[in-house]
Amino acid sequence: MGYRLKNVTSHIARAGTSSLIGIVGIGFITTLLATLLLNHSFILQQAEFRNRAPTLVAFLKDTVDEVKGRTLVSQLEKNGKILAVDYTSKAEKLSRGEAEFQDLGVLIKEAFAETQGVNPFPASLNVYIDEELITRKALEHIVLDIKAHGEIEDVLLTGHGQLRDQLRDSERTTLVGIGVTVVVMWFIIGSIIKKTAMARADEIHLMKLLGMFRRYLLAPFIVHGLFLGGLGALCGLGCFYGMIHVFKSELGGIGFLTIYQTVLVIASEMIIGLLVGFVAYRKLA
Repeated sequence: MGYRLKNVTSHIARAGTSSLIGIVGIGFITTLLATLLLNHSFILQQAEFRNRAPTLVAFLKDTVDEVKGRTLVSQLEKNGKILAVDYTSKAEKLSRGEAEFQDLGVLIKEAFAETQGVNPFPASLNVYIDEELITRKALEHIVLDIKAHGEIEDVLLTGHGQLRDQLRDSERTTLVGIGVTVVVMWFIIGSIIKKTAMARADEIHLMKLLGMFRRYLLAPFIVHGLFLGGLGALCGLGCFYGMIHVFKSELGGIGFLTIYQTVLVIASEMIIGLLVGFVAYRKLA
């Protein structure tokens, strides 16, 4: 056991400065990956929080009464891409405004009384659409179809719809980031292990002539890859959390990665290091 440990230690120590530079490089790419993961998690949480919010809000003209408004609801629900449409009257809007704006709601109520019952809030239709099943272009066509009705004053795309677009972009960016991380890590770890193996070529050849077991020769490559991947991931996450802590006041409510995500990042980078070490052993030893 002592000989194996000495062999592994000697292999890692032989890399010297190269290992240190590699750990810094892996730490940097890990910090960027953690930033992408945190951004994606933040957008996903917002999208889930607003999951019950309507995709579109169509405001009715003041001349449209409740009967015409509910008739329009029936017409819009015939569209197969629309899940549901809810009618909100002017009176309901006024009540919600008083409750939501609190102190400002009192002023709204007083202004409503002073204008002798003139309600400043328009009636509206809350339109719910399953945005996962349609494209942005299809959503724009639905907006144009709704605007074509004479009873509609304007149509507003809510923040939920915008978050869905951001979520799609974030998913693509995160996947690209993961791919780039794997490629860069493979190149960094592979280069360091290859350089170390070449420096120990005579020593490895001598051990093979002495009949050393394959696992004895394999261990330094595997442990070196695990060492670079694991330590690089820890350094990168440490820098990431350090920056989050320093800029906590500017970032507002953005939190940290979950324990699951943190463990997954470390484990994945260690597995990449293990695979690179194994491939390098097959080629060089």
